[in-house]
Amino acid sequence: MKISVALCTYNGEKYIQKQLDSILHQNKFSVDEIVICDDCSNDTTVEIIKEYIKYHPETIKLFDNETNQGSTKNFEKAIAICQGDYIFLSDQDDIWNENKIVETLKIFNENPKCEGVFTNASLINEDDKIITPLTLWDSIFFLENELQKPIDLFDIITKNGNIATGATLCIKNEVKEFIFPFSDEVLHDEWIAILLAIKKTLYYSTQNLLYYRIHGNQQVGVKSDAKLKKIKHKKRILLGLDEPKKYKDYLILSKKKWLKFNELEKLSNTLTDKYGIQNMKKDCYEEYLQLQKKIKIKFPVKYQLTKWIDTFLGKRKIKNL
Repeated sequence: MKISVALCTYNGEKYIQKQLDSILHQNKFSVDEIVICDDCSNDTTVEIIKEYIKYHPETIKLFDNETNQGSTKNFEKAIAICQGDYIFLSDQDDIWNENKIVETLKIFNENPKCEGVFTNASLINEDDKIITPLTLWDSIFFLENELQKPIDLFDIITKNGNIATGATLCIKNEVKEFIFPFSDEVLHDEWIAILLAIKKTLYYSTQNLLYYRIHGNQQVGVKSDAKLKKIKHKKRILLGLDEPKKYKDYLILSKKKWLKFNELEKLSNTLTDKYGIQNMKKDCYEEYLQLQKKIKIKFPVKYQLTKWIDTFLGKRKIKNL
């Protein structure tokens, strides 16, 4: 068994050493290769990596992009280069728990159909200090402990947004053909999560297996406590944990059903129907119609006004199946 790490860097001089150290010093398992694709850094990131290569020449492989690719295409390149049976995705600024590899592989071993695993994480600041009792999952509203099991991860992603943060994700090498090329419309981790969730081969570990760093230079981070409190009610309604009461609550649900249908429509154009996408589209369409009927009965005036506005603006059209 060979273990690869796909690590993408861009101006990461401040944290890259700690991340590399945490990857290189794992319990029970040694990483066979760390594929680093640098996206035209203009600080000392590349020089730092080259120093590490002197001590780990067989393990660390550096690839310099000629032009800036952006995170999604850079990760596509790094993953494509990786040769390991298991490919761990890694950001440049986090710190891995020393048991990250062993605990992640345990999920694969316990679930023969598993092709991808994501995990929870602790949140740290620029000084490596845990900054809140909340976890990464709390901050993105993957309320795993409250959701009915088994969890339909694709349904949760379409309702809630991505829950499989790339820094926590590990995939089997064999899925590369299925996930490539990455979509230009979504980030790489969400694209991988959507496709594996459709196949029902995406699993997770509830453990905090890395320290996810919150700092000002992140491309994608987590929301502030104030922002989290503001959207908590909305998220709980979308996840089915709270009952909708106001018209605004029902409108949120209706918009998400529409977005889910359109996501399935896009996927149906690129994937074969062996994954049941057509049936999922039909179910989503029926759920959308039933929800519209319910809104029309409970809020007739507001319903008609919203329908008129949507028609006038050409929004939220669903063609008949």
